[in-house]
Amino acid sequence: MQRDTTLMPNNPFTEESNEVAVSEKNRDNTQTIAEIIKKDDAVMAKELAVLSRRPQTKPETKNTISIRGGAAICPVVRRSGRGLRTVEIREVHSTDMFIAKKRDVGLMRLALANKEAEIRHLEEEMDRAEKRLRQQQEQLASTEEKFNNFLKHSNLEQDAAVRRAEVESKAKLERLIDIKKLSAQISHMEQDMRKTDAQLELCMEYKQFMDSLTEPQWFYDVLCGLRIKDISEVILRETEEAYTRRAEELAEAVGKAAARRESRQRRITTALERGAAFLGRLDFGEKDDGNLEEVEEEEEVSLEVQLEKLHQDLEAEAQRRQEEATASIKREVGALSVEEVRAILDKNYSQERIPMYFSEPDQILDIFINVEEGNLFLIQNSQELEEELERVAMEYFHEQEEMSTMVRQRHAQMESLATRMKGAQQRLRQLEERLLDLDSIEGGADTAGDVARNRNCISGLRRDKAGSVMRQEVLKKLIERVVADIFLCISQQQSTAARRPEDGEGAENAMQGAGRSKPIPAQKHASHCVAKPKAKGRKKERRGSGAAVGGGVDGHNDTDAGANMWPVEMLTIIENKIDEYIRYINDPENGVEQSLIMSVIKMRDKERRHKARVVQLERQSIEREERNRRALERSKAPVVKRRGKPIMWRSRPPVETMQGTEVKQGPVATKEADQDDEFFR
Repeated sequence: MQRDTTLMPNNPFTEESNEVAVSEKNRDNTQTIAEIIKKDDAVMAKELAVLSRRPQTKPETKNTISIRGGAAICPVVRRSGRGLRTVEIREVHSTDMFIAKKRDVGLMRLALANKEAEIRHLEEEMDRAEKRLRQQQEQLASTEEKFNNFLKHSNLEQDAAVRRAEVESKAKLERLIDIKKLSAQISHMEQDMRKTDAQLELCMEYKQFMDSLTEPQWFYDVLCGLRIKDISEVILRETEEAYTRRAEELAEAVGKAAARRESRQRRITTALERGAAFLGRLDFGEKDDGNLEEVEEEEEVSLEVQLEKLHQDLEAEAQRRQEEATASIKREVGALSVEEVRAILDKNYSQERIPMYFSEPDQILDIFINVEEGNLFLIQNSQELEEELERVAMEYFHEQEEMSTMVRQRHAQMESLATRMKGAQQRLRQLEERLLDLDSIEGGADTAGDVARNRNCISGLRRDKAGSVMRQEVLKKLIERVVADIFLCISQQQSTAARRPEDGEGAENAMQGAGRSKPIPAQKHASHCVAKPKAKGRKKERRGSGAAVGGGVDGHNDTDAGANMWPVEMLTIIENKIDEYIRYINDPENGVEQSLIMSVIKMRDKERRHKARVVQLERQSIEREERNRRALERSKAPVVKRRGKPIMWRSRPPVETMQGTEVKQGPVATKEADQDDEFFR
């Protein structure tokens, strides 16, 4: 039986090509079975033909038999000349039974063919399994061989690696031993270096100490000497080289002259040998020869003289160059400092070439004696200066205590004066209110209007500390009125000051302190026409009081004079006091430190900025509340419905207000307002 090597479709070890081969094989098997069936049908047809020739008693039945597979079509008909092949079957059995038997036979043949095909498939599968098994066995054998080779190779490599590791470990141990030895040597060398460095530092300190004791001029002289020596050696070497070169040139010239003489002598001897024909010429040649010998003798003498002259010239030139180099070296060294000279000697020259300054022990002893004498002189001077400093310090402390006591007294007087001024201002307000009531009763509207205007201006200026700008004339008038009110308050306290004369000096000092702490610009010396009626109206009250404004023995006279002063004169006195205090502060002999002044100024500026910021914030909050209020009113207001055509809007000419003028003045007006705020504070 022919075996096919194709695999079944359900074989997991096959690929797509095997599946294609199996399908082709099944098709071939089907064709083979069909051919077998055709052959069997043909045999059956022959048998039927034989049976049809036998006689039969039963009625003839004619059936047409067609064989499946297209092998032959056998209808049971009579033969005709043309048409299909017919077989007449005459048998005992019926046609249905025959067909059933034939069908059973066909099915059995088909089952048999299927079994044979299955057997062939199983045999092919067995062959493939055996082949696959042989391949796997061969592969396993090759893998085992490779694994054995790998084990052998790995064992060999392991042995080699062990040997290499042993060798490397030995080498590593040797290197560690060498490293330890080298590290020990390095540590010893470092210790030696540290010792050497310590010794070198001590030596350098000793050298620096000795250099500090050495005279500075000695370093200049040593550096000049070394440089002159070096340049002299260079000049002498160059001079020797030049002399040698020139002497060689002269020797070459002499050799050439001797060679010329020998050649001439040979020519003369050849001429003598030629004959008597040249006798006259020979005589002439002998004469010439004598002349040449004389010239050569002269040349020999001139060579020696020339060598001597050359020696003298080179020596003079070398001496001149040495002098020039010495002068230039002295200039260069003289332009250097002592530290630079020391650095050059330490860096550029070896210590063997530098000589020692101290050649005898007595030199160091003399230097120490001189140093001790100088130290004693300095100690005496320092003691005297310390005594003088202690005396000055004691005087300074006494003066400082006196000044501090005076300052405390002045501060106490200023506080008492400030309290009295507050009481006087309160009484003044009460009197002004009474005066307003009286004037309103009597109908004096003008005087009441002036007093109310003064109060409103002062209170408005104190409220608006943020810097609302005022006109210069109005500001001057307000200042004059305030000064007059201050002196009026002082005059009202004359009776109390007369009972306590010690408060007079406090009043003057308080006024001076007020002038010192609240400076007023010089432009406030303006006209005082507005304050004159007020001053004249109260002149009797000022004269009637007996209190003193200034301190000292002449307190009553100062009070009377202050009561009769105009505001401009009062401001002049205040400014004079301010100038006096400024000169006192700026005088360094008084001991007022500039840092204290600057700190006070900074503190005052800080307070002023803080107050201005507070006022600004208050104004902003008020404006914000006002805007909110207006917005709320607008929101609550009824909606205005306009009908008809709106009226054409027309612009109005600009109106110059006082506020706009004040804003245009800029930072100058703001500065004046700040100064006014300090005055009215």
